[in-house]
Amino acid sequence: MNEQEQRALEILAGLAGNPAVPFHEWDVAEHILGVLGTLDGLEYGRDEFGNIIARYTAPTIAALPESNREPPIAFVAHMDHPGYEIVRPADGSGTETDGKRYIAQALGGVPAASMTKPTPAFVLMPDGERVSAEIHPLDADSTDDGGGDRLVAVQVESDAELAMPAAVVFDLPDFGIDGDTIRMRAADDLAGCGAILSALERLVTSEAEADFIAVFTRAEEGGLFGARLMAEAGTLPENTLVVSVESSPLIPGVEQGKGPVVRTGDRVYTFDADAEQVFSAALQSIRERDKDFKSQRQLMSGGGCEATAFAVFGYTVTGMAFPLGNWHNATTTIPDPDGGVDSEYISVSDYLGGVVLMAEAGVSVGKRHDSPTRQYIREIPDDVRARMRGTAGD
Repeated sequence: MNEQEQRALEILAGLAGNPAVPFHEWDVAEHILGVLGTLDGLEYGRDEFGNIIARYTAPTIAALPESNREPPIAFVAHMDHPGYEIVRPADGSGTETDGKRYIAQALGGVPAASMTKPTPAFVLMPDGERVSAEIHPLDADSTDDGGGDRLVAVQVESDAELAMPAAVVFDLPDFGIDGDTIRMRAADDLAGCGAILSALERLVTSEAEADFIAVFTRAEEGGLFGARLMAEAGTLPENTLVVSVESSPLIPGVEQGKGPVVRTGDRVYTFDADAEQVFSAALQSIRERDKDFKSQRQLMSGGGCEATAFAVFGYTVTGMAFPLGNWHNATTTIPDPDGGVDSEYISVSDYLGGVVLMAEAGVSVGKRHDSPTRQYIREIPDDVRARMRGTAGD
């Protein structure tokens, strides 16, 4: 493993040590801002909703009039992961026994198993401290009837005062590597964040000819909220090619270890061919150096992603995905009440390949006009043209 690959894994491991659920992404955000602060030549900061935007524009590109530039390319990933949020003390919380018991609401697509059986967890305090806890289904005779609100009880192993709402995170290992497998509590979507940061760092340190925007959003798991608000506000230039980078559930036709997936659509939306041609051009360039470079192409229909949010507001979009096991920490399926809760996992080689592909895409935006697909379709052999005319009939 070379130095750049080791650095990409180091960035991912650093992010993995910062738990988050929707609306509680502050530790992840601070870590990302810390990495961005080490890179020269960046413009970066937060928008009014707490999303982070960083832009690297090569000086030669910045010197061109806007009308002579290719559009920038933006890679988007979200900082949050499904979990729970404590919303109030449980009934009877004034007693010695019940004083540590709270009611929490699910944020995002948590495994149903975490609502039907005791599940180890921790409460994330504002200073980053992790307070041990356990998630329990609500008692059948509880007055806190969950109904459609997806409520659970949380038993906290501390007398510490909780500032509500408080984040509740599954108690799973932050990060580990076993052979070609990365196991994380939240590969979705810290793997996307880590890959974008790694690609950006490579472009900046090599002073590449790129106009590359890195976007890290909030509250995706609650309903693409950070991306929707950013797209609605028009924060990115309207001609930006937007690429959603996700850790997306394994589906038939996709395999771990076969490379990052060029994503043609998600569960609800089909993406744009013009933006995808950036990947086609990038792959051609990579394979001129490494003929064995692996990638896949698929409509990843397991879930929705942020490309859809930007597409609805008029942006040209495509996607990239890392095939993901135990999506949302569900060992079987998210709706299965009899399943389990465990770490998510992706392939090391898929992740590192994704970093390479994104960095190459950053310098391939202009090449999309003459991508291999477009070259093939445009270049009709003269003998075929002549034969078609000669056999056209009267």
